[in-house]
Amino acid sequence: MPPFGLANLSVEGEPLLAATRDGAAYAVRSLIGGWVGSLDEALSGWDGFVDAVEAALDGPDAPDALLDPAAVTFGPAGGVRSVMWCAGANYTDHIAEMGVAGIGDRSFHFLSPSTARNAHGATVGRPVGARQLDWEVELAAVIGRPARRVAAGDALTYVAGYTVANDVSVRDQDLIRHPIFGVDWTAGKNADGLTPVGPAVVPARFVPDPTNLDLGLTVNGTVRQQSNTSRMIVDLRRQIEALSALVTLQPGDLILTGTPAGTAAAHGGRYLEDGDVMVATISGLGSLRNTVGPAA
Repeated sequence: MPPFGLANLSVEGEPLLAATRDGAAYAVRSLIGGWVGSLDEALSGWDGFVDAVEAALDGPDAPDALLDPAAVTFGPAGGVRSVMWCAGANYTDHIAEMGVAGIGDRSFHFLSPSTARNAHGATVGRPVGARQLDWEVELAAVIGRPARRVAAGDALTYVAGYTVANDVSVRDQDLIRHPIFGVDWTAGKNADGLTPVGPAVVPARFVPDPTNLDLGLTVNGTVRQQSNTSRMIVDLRRQIEALSALVTLQPGDLILTGTPAGTAAAHGGRYLEDGDVMVATISGLGSLRNTVGPAA
């Protein structure tokens, strides 16, 4: 059966959980009744919920739940208050283009708040003072149940689904360097709305091998990144193992697994300008489209 995603939408200002398939969106409350109104609620009974949505989409009444594409607005993928655990320097091709050697295979993550998330179709506002904005396509995993001290071999059983992320980054050295602490991750990564995530969460059952997904990003139609998740240095299993050894991962949290080669910073190239259109794509998960705008 064809896969589907679960998107946080709003219709006339009202939040709505929708199932998306082949460019169409269906109100979940109409497909399976009003017992689930958000992704957070769905995660508490995830497997049964996905079963019910799948059965409804393949049943005769699905068209009755179809939403008008012109009437919906996407929200950020994930739970309402989902935080993001973001991996750094985690692709062999990205490390090579940066000219870095000897980093080993230790997992490195920084934390981004829920307010940094943005949605498919939304404008990414330029943080105040930022002149050098960069793009970073990333595979994002959505945690489905509390994960504490999880072994790598069991790690993927804690993943509810996957989505696309674009970890837009500030590169201005005068903004992100601190004389004592080094990189200021808050200034570089955590501004409001700097990280689009979406368009939808595709249940993990439809993604049999997250270690072999093509991913890429275009800016104004020009290919800037093109790689495969097989080039991760620390794969998702080991990322979950390392993170959950320190913190309890919560349902709805996202793990952004790192970006491949092709960033502007690594090539000394043209950074994002206001009006630029970024499209981040991962095979089987869809495309995340955003426009760069001025500081709000």
